[in-house]
Amino acid sequence: MPPKWDPECPPIYDINKTYAENAAEGPLFKGKFPARPPAQKPFDFLGHSINSPIGVPAGPLLTSSWIALASKLGFDVPTYKTIRSQAYPSHKLPNVAFLDAKGRRIEDPKRLSELTITNSFGMPSKSPDFLLQDIERANRSLSRGQVMIVSVVGTPNLGVSFGEDFVRAALLAKEGGAKIIEANFSCPNVDKADGILYMNPETVQEYTRLIAKAIHPIPLLLKVGTFPNVALMKSVFVAAARGGAKGICGINSVSMPVHPPLDEQRTTSGTCGAAIRPAALSFIRESAHIIQKERLDLVLLGCGGIMESEHFDEFIQAGANIAMSATGMMWDPYLASRYHAHLLSHS
Repeated sequence: MPPKWDPECPPIYDINKTYAENAAEGPLFKGKFPARPPAQKPFDFLGHSINSPIGVPAGPLLTSSWIALASKLGFDVPTYKTIRSQAYPSHKLPNVAFLDAKGRRIEDPKRLSELTITNSFGMPSKSPDFLLQDIERANRSLSRGQVMIVSVVGTPNLGVSFGEDFVRAALLAKEGGAKIIEANFSCPNVDKADGILYMNPETVQEYTRLIAKAIHPIPLLLKVGTFPNVALMKSVFVAAARGGAKGICGINSVSMPVHPPLDEQRTTSGTCGAAIRPAALSFIRESAHIIQKERLDLVLLGCGGIMESEHFDEFIQAGANIAMSATGMMWDPYLASRYHAHLLSHS
């Protein structure tokens, strides 16, 4: 069995250092890699045979070194951090702070089950030359029964339309060797119009069609956030399927007021971890219902607040095909090992 989570054990990401420093120096993991039990019956995921339906969403895995760590730790569907068509800087420090259930900043939490953070990075990205080589390295680091998703986002004001730059970023991922590509339509830490792209069904269908056509035959996923109502959610899912998407991933971190804020310009920022799990599970239940009722050809990836191994099962039972942990994985790298050990003990 993997060692229990220790509140004194540092996460794999140093929140006191910049994004660039973490990308260059991390991940911060000095533990042993537990022996993995024999794989259960393989799962089919968009044409790829995977050992288990658990992974890491876009966020914690900054480069191929981070992907390699997730692979060795037993996360079978890791996601390469969101890339752009050009290099792009991160927001300044602080980028991460701990929160209580009311959005107030606190010191380090003592229980993993209650760990909630706010984060604000702005989706930084390395240069295309670096990414082309590093995505290839990341793919080579995977073991049999694993597949990597590459997350992409468009950047406005680069001489082409926003949709066209989404395509450029997706083609960069494809050239690097991406097997599955995810378009991030929902980041809460960029300009508002860019971060709520997923709320406009017409735009979702238009952009999805552009990207899916450009990267064919590579499957396209869409990353979304919470919806104000089920009717809009249904319209967006139908639009995504019509546009050629093969799956939906949600939820992204939730934009909330933070007290005190990270700085005067960032009065709200993306909240993730334990506090958003109820919203994430509700999203998965509604999504699964819509996909089934409307007979949509979409797989469902669930994330948001998976902090303990049994939470993976909660998302899968709610209807997710793949369950993913970001904050939980960062603070407890043995989370996947606990899940595999749990499966073995109940087989």
